[in-house]
Amino acid sequence: MKRMIRQKKILSGLFALILVIAFSGCNKFDTLPQLEIQVVDESGATISGAYAALFDSHEEWNKRINPVQAWRMTDPYGKVVFTDLKEITYYFYVRFDGKDNSAGEIFVSEPLKLNQKTIVIAHLR
Repeated sequence: MKRMIRQKKILSGLFALILVIAFSGCNKFDTLPQLEIQVVDESGATISGAYAALFDSHEEWNKRINPVQAWRMTDPYGKVVFTDLKEITYYFYVRFDGKDNSAGEIFVSEPLKLNQKTIVIAHLR
């Protein structure tokens, strides 16, 4: 009798495991928006080691206060990625070697979206 009860428990556990595996692909979890900034110079060459920050208002961008995340440095390909963002329009400031992007692109053209990575190019002048 104990053996039969044990076998039923094992079978019940296996059935539950099969259900979990079968339906685990049915749940879709949204990922928060991401923003990738590619930093280039006047000739279009990528800039490694530039610093970038995001702001959620033009006023904060203009004063360079309260970035939404810590300043980030571009990788060897001139890229920096910000993750776990809100679905809003962001202003970005990039600087390197006395140059910045304030005379060019300073914000994303539309609010970021869930499950998407928005890519922008920042020209330093």
